[in-house]
Amino acid sequence: MLAPLISALLAAATPPAPAARLDLDAVVERVQRRYDGAADFRARFTQTLTSAAMGRKTNSSGTVMFKKPGRMRWDYQKPELATYVSDGGVLWLYEPEDRQAFKQALKASQLPAALAFLTGKGKLAAEFDITAAGKTPYGAPGDYLLMLAPKVAEPQVKTILFVVDPHTFDVRESVITDGQGNLNDLTFADIRMGTHIAETEFHFTPPAGVRVIDTAKLGK
Repeated sequence: MLAPLISALLAAATPPAPAARLDLDAVVERVQRRYDGAADFRARFTQTLTSAAMGRKTNSSGTVMFKKPGRMRWDYQKPELATYVSDGGVLWLYEPEDRQAFKQALKASQLPAALAFLTGKGKLAAEFDITAAGKTPYGAPGDYLLMLAPKVAEPQVKTILFVVDPHTFDVRESVITDGQGNLNDLTFADIRMGTHIAETEFHFTPPAGVRVIDTAKLGK
């Protein structure tokens, strides 16, 4: 009578077989499908900027939201409060402690170009040459590591490393290297998709008394 019970306990204690690894094209397709299928995206983020010339690292953190088509909002909480927000056409940077806001065309910003697919723009395979990354200090065992190089060269983005969750195919980390070797390392946590983010989150009106600086007029 104990034999069936022992067999059942041994079966329960046996770890499941690891899932078969997908090839590169299949991983890229799963990532693209994951973000194509979501109307919006929100997460907590940590960011580390590394200067190649100075060897200096700057750390920050906050929350981020994206919504198709082309909307985004980054609320920095540390080390200082700041908000980047765009309705898809204009990008604002609001610095509440300095009571100033910068306004610029969205196309002039580096970050949306690097992560355009998160906002529903572009296809990874069409815009990047993608390879499986070799050994890196990023990610955890089992993660898929994708190295993306723009098909059309640009100084702001030399390569992008995507750390992809092997179960959900969320991009949990994005490491952008620019033409000077500077690194922009973004790690995402508590990723949620399809939460019906309100349109009002992506519209910005400068509060009374805030100095507004239109970057298109600077230097004229």
